[in-house]
Amino acid sequence: MRLVLPVISLLMTLIPAPGATVPQADLGPSASDDACTLPKTATSFASTTRQVFLRFVVANIRASDSLSVEWVDPAGNIASSAPYDQLPGAGSLCLLAQLPVGGFAPASNPGRWSVRILAKRSILAERHFQIVTGQAAGAPEIVRLINRQITAEENELILEGEGFNLESLIHLAQYTNAGGWHYIEHLFPQSLTPTRMTVRVRSLKPAEYVVFVKNGEHLSPPARFLISAPGYHLPFPPSEQWVISQPPYGMYSHWGRTVHAFDIAPRSGGCVVAMRPGIARTFDLGYGQTPHRRIFGNYITIEHEDGEFSHYAHLRSGTYRVRNGDRVEQGQALAIAGTSGYSFGTHVHVQVTRAFPISSQSIPFKVEDLAPTQQNGYRGPVQSANGSPYGTCSGPKPASPTLISSSSKPAAPALPPTWSPRVAVAAWWSDLTQVPPGTRVLEIKLGWDSPDRDFDLHLVSPSGRHYGSYGDRTGYDAAASTEEWFRLPNPEPGTWRVSVQGVRGGGEPMPFHVFRSLSDSAARNAWGGARPTR
Repeated sequence: MRLVLPVISLLMTLIPAPGATVPQADLGPSASDDACTLPKTATSFASTTRQVFLRFVVANIRASDSLSVEWVDPAGNIASSAPYDQLPGAGSLCLLAQLPVGGFAPASNPGRWSVRILAKRSILAERHFQIVTGQAAGAPEIVRLINRQITAEENELILEGEGFNLESLIHLAQYTNAGGWHYIEHLFPQSLTPTRMTVRVRSLKPAEYVVFVKNGEHLSPPARFLISAPGYHLPFPPSEQWVISQPPYGMYSHWGRTVHAFDIAPRSGGCVVAMRPGIARTFDLGYGQTPHRRIFGNYITIEHEDGEFSHYAHLRSGTYRVRNGDRVEQGQALAIAGTSGYSFGTHVHVQVTRAFPISSQSIPFKVEDLAPTQQNGYRGPVQSANGSPYGTCSGPKPASPTLISSSSKPAAPALPPTWSPRVAVAAWWSDLTQVPPGTRVLEIKLGWDSPDRDFDLHLVSPSGRHYGSYGDRTGYDAAASTEEWFRLPNPEPGTWRVSVQGVRGGGEPMPFHVFRSLSDSAARNAWGGARPTR
């Protein structure tokens, strides 16, 4: 037996462990922004369908495994592909991939398509589906669409194709994440031939648009165009080498609210800089990688003077170079790129919105550093022209912001906020936080900067117990005009929900800070000193 056991152990080390498998793979016309789910499945899609989603589960994946997804057209050509080569080791991992259809090349290539998941060129799973055109005989077709800005108030659309006639009307719609294509108006052509039409349209705000041509009862397939917000630059300094790993409409995760985002990964360096000047709002939430939660991780939002907001996500915790509320210049260092949140591989996710929350609908934006050939669907190396004397992540860090405190209390020691969001009156903000077993005291403190505003703080325990001004008031205090907090002894371990409601103020989103502290001692409060008993 003494000889047999070592031999068996040696043989076991020589037998390769089972590789990754794909026990589940389904297709559908829509997917959740926040979870790895398909509301419904399908195997046939109209050519006007926004996109086709693949949801697949990978089992027994190792950190060294490299997967890829390929979408194959009816002729057997690979129409789109993407590598999944920095996945974490996991017993099971759910992933999503997409193929844009409506307004893209697949809409003009109906027939039997397939999508396959591969590991080292071996097919782990394959699914087939149909793209079906609903175009009737004699219906018009848009082959090419050109959008030109004529004046600050007017654009010209040039449509090239076939089947245009005196009945032709142009229908204009805007894409919205909540309701799909939102109809705007119908337009009469200013010039018309069977293969070309022009039309004037009032100036449009940055967004994604689509046009259809209708001849009587016959409707063309859609043609897309973008109005992009100008003035943005690549989010890294010229001295570093970066690569666009996922452009807008990217296969991995750029759909729905993040459809117009870029993922940009460092090859050398890793310093993330501001794409435009503005006011920084910092959210270093202490996140690491969360492969099972589709969240942005640690991020910074910059508020610009024209009402737009740029967002920088998946940042490395503890590397922030700016403080909450700082005025930052274009090209100024913000933080180091990381892999926090739902992120596979170090990169920064950048997007632009017209609302403060990072989860708002993204809008198209023009990156001035990119060549015309790199503006649409490009993946590969890019060179930044976003230079600044402040564009370095080396040197001493700035001081942490101090805890907001009323004048009636002694000044609190410096403590960075756990969250620094904004919320309007009657609106809610929420996030989750973990309380480990053995915690003696959980302290959540809400602070804001003006007694003319008011907020309510609420907590929900893992078992569903509600702590708030009209719930369980255990450990609650709101003696100050700009503060309120909970100090809960022996809190229930697990996932807690922290919520804040705007109660009084103007119509604009109002800033506030929430501080979280865990203690293993009931004798000290979250800010390092004893609090008097009331």
